[in-house]
Amino acid sequence: MWGMSHAFLRGAYTPVITPFKDGAVDYEAFARFVDWQIAQGSNGIVVGGTSGEFTSLSVSERENLLRVAVEVTKRRAFVIAQTGAASAADTLALTEHAGQAGASAVLTLTPMYAKPTQEGLIAFYREVARRTDRPLLIYQIASRTNITLEVETLARLLQECPTLVGMKHSDDDRDYAYAVLGRHGPDFRLFLGSSQIAWDLIPDGAAGLIIALGNIVPHAIRRMCDDATHGNTGSAMRIHETIAHVNDAAFLETSPGPVKYMAWRMGLIQRLEYRLPLLPPSEALAARLDVALDAAGLLPAP
Repeated sequence: MWGMSHAFLRGAYTPVITPFKDGAVDYEAFARFVDWQIAQGSNGIVVGGTSGEFTSLSVSERENLLRVAVEVTKRRAFVIAQTGAASAADTLALTEHAGQAGASAVLTLTPMYAKPTQEGLIAFYREVARRTDRPLLIYQIASRTNITLEVETLARLLQECPTLVGMKHSDDDRDYAYAVLGRHGPDFRLFLGSSQIAWDLIPDGAAGLIIALGNIVPHAIRRMCDDATHGNTGSAMRIHETIAHVNDAAFLETSPGPVKYMAWRMGLIQRLEYRLPLLPPSEALAARLDVALDAAGLLPAP
């Protein structure tokens, strides 16, 4: 499939958060955070994903963030550009820029709000694929977009788009994941992004995880993916159990609200800022998040 090496687009990828400073994107803080992610062992990062609050970013801000990420990683890890946007025009512009900026691959969200037909999805991804020479992955998260790319539609797209190599499947639908793996095998890069960490699908052929929790425990996510890949399911399960409560806490409110707060409490970013419509956690939620962090030993020493 597309002549990729076995190791390419596998393992633990973090959909990185976007730090802000007085309302503006803090590119210096972002660069430090990306560098920390790589030092912690992430196989790669995703720029402009849900955790990055991409819906509140301008096209130019998203392009600048990708350029910074590519520069910081310096080929130490892969950089995936999430290029989906509210309009097809912005999506295509971001997709073209991803290749120019040096992204390793493109991840494109299914269209938001429009609720296209399956034929509309085929036409959309055919055009996205036409705009880039990079490997393309589909980003499916029906809880946000209210649209699902059917398994048969995916099969048609794979025939029509040679650069389509995988998908990030973020819905709690294991049957869908198994249907895709059963039909297309482990060469198809199926990443799981569910709030329920589906590490146990990796031995069955899933490529890895792209999950918000990677923002705060990237090393643990990497070890869990590695162990699951090599058949060490007992070890992978133990890692999963140690971070399960923190993962649950990360989704007590709409992501990335909680995980960004936790990154701030851990000192990974210096300012806790969001863009509307997201708000900082309430005092009650912050207390619950602190309890989860403390239980996992992730709070800095007083």
